[in-house]
Amino acid sequence: MKKAVTLIALFTLCCVVVSCLTSGGTLAYAASDMSYTFEWEGEQLRVNNIVDAQGNLIGLYFGGYYFGESGIAVSVRVYGSEEMDLNFAVGSDNLTDGQIAIRNKMTALFGEIHTFINRVDSLANTTYDGSSYPNGTSLPVSDVYRYNQAKQGDKIALSKDSYNMLLAAREMYNATDGAFNPAVYRLVDLWGFSSRIYSQGKFGLPYDRKVEADYFAQYGYPLPDEKYVEAFSAPSFTDFSDSAVTLSQEGGDFYVTKNVAPAVVDGVEYQQWIDLGGIAKGYAVDGIREMLAQNGIDKFSVDGGSSSMAYGWDYNGGNNVLAMADSFDPMSVIFPEALFSTEVGRCSVSTSGQNVRKYVTDGVEYSHIIDGVSGEPAQTGVRSVMVIVPEEAGLDWATKGDCLTTALTVMGRDKIVDFVNGYLKDNNIGIVVQYKALDGSKQLLSNLDRSKLTSLSDSFDEFGWALKQNDDGVFVYDAQTNFRNPANVYGILLTVLGCLLGAACVALIIYHFVKGRNRTLSNVRNAKKDKPFKIGDLLVYLAVILVIAVLFVVFVFDGDGNQIQTVNAVDDQTGETLFTYNLQRNEYTVNDFNSGGWTVQVTTLPNGVSVRLSKTVNGDEHFNEFTVTRGRNASVKMTDSLCGFHRDCVQTFPAITRSGGAIVCSPNRLKVVTL
Repeated sequence: MKKAVTLIALFTLCCVVVSCLTSGGTLAYAASDMSYTFEWEGEQLRVNNIVDAQGNLIGLYFGGYYFGESGIAVSVRVYGSEEMDLNFAVGSDNLTDGQIAIRNKMTALFGEIHTFINRVDSLANTTYDGSSYPNGTSLPVSDVYRYNQAKQGDKIALSKDSYNMLLAAREMYNATDGAFNPAVYRLVDLWGFSSRIYSQGKFGLPYDRKVEADYFAQYGYPLPDEKYVEAFSAPSFTDFSDSAVTLSQEGGDFYVTKNVAPAVVDGVEYQQWIDLGGIAKGYAVDGIREMLAQNGIDKFSVDGGSSSMAYGWDYNGGNNVLAMADSFDPMSVIFPEALFSTEVGRCSVSTSGQNVRKYVTDGVEYSHIIDGVSGEPAQTGVRSVMVIVPEEAGLDWATKGDCLTTALTVMGRDKIVDFVNGYLKDNNIGIVVQYKALDGSKQLLSNLDRSKLTSLSDSFDEFGWALKQNDDGVFVYDAQTNFRNPANVYGILLTVLGCLLGAACVALIIYHFVKGRNRTLSNVRNAKKDKPFKIGDLLVYLAVILVIAVLFVVFVFDGDGNQIQTVNAVDDQTGETLFTYNLQRNEYTVNDFNSGGWTVQVTTLPNGVSVRLSKTVNGDEHFNEFTVTRGRNASVKMTDSLCGFHRDCVQTFPAITRSGGAIVCSPNRLKVVTL
């Protein structure tokens, strides 16, 4: 869709070329009657009106950017009710005493919400040492920072908020069998996804890689040394059980004790680090929801940076509409397009996606969610997760929902199915997981009622609904789920419009110069007075250059859309898939029960696999061998065969280096295809 928009824009360009504060605070009203600013603890904050399509005032909006260098937008929408009339212009001077009282109450509430979010941020921020917090606000040193600086045996005093976050993290660590684990933060840092590296670009630790421009341009961000991966993923080092990270209360005070020994690499000690970044936004959302409830507000929505949300009733007292973006769309991060919508009642919603924070090295994509067991970014095929928890589950479920999105990404397909039938069923939690199967097909793993999904996008048909419910209510994975691989209409559209656009540019240039030449010849006497370049000429040249530049970007830098993702070996006679290899995840499956009598042998190579497929024909063995190479220059090459006399599949077919290629062995009726 985004390519089509780009092309339409280019075509259009071508056509154009051718043609009051409480607590001692003070109110300071803005010039517009649609908002007002107020001072809170030395800062200027703003409240805006919310209006419906007819221009009627229906509520108030408060928001800002929080959570340190990440700059995450947090917003609160509050709608009026019979008990609390918010149907007035917040910037107006013509208010009744009752309206002024409500306005001051809401002003104080928004100020307290602002203070609460900053406090949660300051406690969970991994880099905050108390010396450089924004706006000069006086806040304590981050509890997480102090834990990470501590040594084995140290006991650290905590705030109640930090204790509650750690307690929730412990509960979800146990519930997910370690799939959610805040103690893998040293690995997050090692792979380059910590705020130290990702947001601040600060290096200096022994395991930091020097980023050479030439290497980065050719291969991508350098991968860490295996000795650090092994040391930082040791079970004793990533242990987050109570015996390793001990939480305690003493006389109303809260503590955590670090009992984990440091990892030692080349004689250098590295302390266990934890991170509550995957839980802090949810905790803030839960706290805001509780503050709203204490003020009798039940019509609201809270957005903690789009990854953690809470919903009350909408302004009409009904359900809210929730949408999920297509995480397979490479432009979804910039221009999110809804894959589907569904109505939700009072609930919390948490989301995460592997397409948000990532980099590609040597043709392999690495994302920010780390599997503590392997010590590497999770490569499970899970692209994005949405978790929907009803209000009845409790007020702390935005916190836990944030943990679940991470855990489900690490678990992968089979464990997700078990989790759906266990923990999620017991707690009435709904999920939608966008999953990429080994064969490259796009699937949805969900325990929601499919009939309740609305506003289905065109790309929804590309997904197979892969989680089925048996008569006994148990969900199972349907490996035969229907999948429709859409035709490459964008490629066709690009080619056609690109040719038209190029032809139009050439015609325009020819017309311009022919007309100019004729004009010059007919005005020879004035030729010396003519300027070689006029404003119109310059505009034409600039427009042509712009069109060529954009076309170059579209055609040449079209991401890794043609990069080989999956290799399949198919019995061309029966249509059965005999072998599937996913290069991204470095995983393969073999169909040992095929009807053609094929035997598949796979040999693992340092940078791929070698595959031998053999069967008996009239008492003689026939076989094909091919090699798959992973990396930026991924390829598939038939290396040997016993089939026809000329072995055309080996000698004639070159190596496949892009998706959509095929090698065919006609005598053996075998086909190797790339996706």
